[in-house]
Amino acid sequence: MPLAQLRYFNEVVRTGSIREAAERLNVAPSAISRQIRNLEEEFGLPLFERHARGVVPTSAGELYARYARAALLDQERIQSEIDDLKGLRRGHVRISSVEGVVANGLTHALAAFRQRFAGVSFSLSIMGAEMVVAAVRNGETDIGISFTSNPEPGVRYAARIRDPLCAIMAPDYPLARHRRIAFGDTLAYPLAVPPKSFGIRTLLDARCRSARLAMHPALETNSIEAMRGFARTGSGITFLPRLTVRREIREGLAVAVPLTNRDLQQATVDLCVLEGRRLPGAVEGFLNHLRQVLPTLR
Repeated sequence: MPLAQLRYFNEVVRTGSIREAAERLNVAPSAISRQIRNLEEEFGLPLFERHARGVVPTSAGELYARYARAALLDQERIQSEIDDLKGLRRGHVRISSVEGVVANGLTHALAAFRQRFAGVSFSLSIMGAEMVVAAVRNGETDIGISFTSNPEPGVRYAARIRDPLCAIMAPDYPLARHRRIAFGDTLAYPLAVPPKSFGIRTLLDARCRSARLAMHPALETNSIEAMRGFARTGSGITFLPRLTVRREIREGLAVAVPLTNRDLQQATVDLCVLEGRRLPGAVEGFLNHLRQVLPTLR
């Protein structure tokens, strides 16, 4: 199939709208509609159901969408390998990550990699853990970085780097001098936690259920920076992996007290990629770099 046709179809599936797909691809809506009609005539089946608010792929459309995504990803890989053969050392890596990894780990890894391979460019999107995994599964990103994500069909873990949850607080906070504390001991203090879509919150809620504990957060936020600030300013306690607060610990702005609960020690930083995909050279190279660098930053 022509690449333009694959791109048109893939973008309509992704956006759920011919008009929005046309705007994103900077083409006329009629051009996309014509390509879709041609495909439907060729297959002898409708590929989309039309609704007032847009379009939804049919079962046949879902099948073709998987093919289109795989073909477009293969084209990116081939282009990257051709660039390597030319000696250009070029490539582009798309990353979707939870916020907590960015400031204290990912930016360091990016800087170190680009010192060696200045021709490789990156795009970075920040989102919640569930959205990271979905972006990998849908072929919208090359590498997903998440905290303690749930296994998903079509997504494999390229690495799971163990980084247990700690109680994060200001150095002069009442519990700061403890060498280790139980999660239950923190419930008497103001807490900042992420929403239920975050892997960290999943672990905390599971601990509450298993121990029959009640957690009443003073702050619930999807901003890791807000959680760090809550702890840093002495407003209370939050729960994060050590990698997330590496800079604050180094500068003496916060302490990370290990939690005694075994289930909370199972937290991981997950590097996710699409199952069965042969990665382009630049993506594979940066993935290997992350595997080496992130464990050293904990």
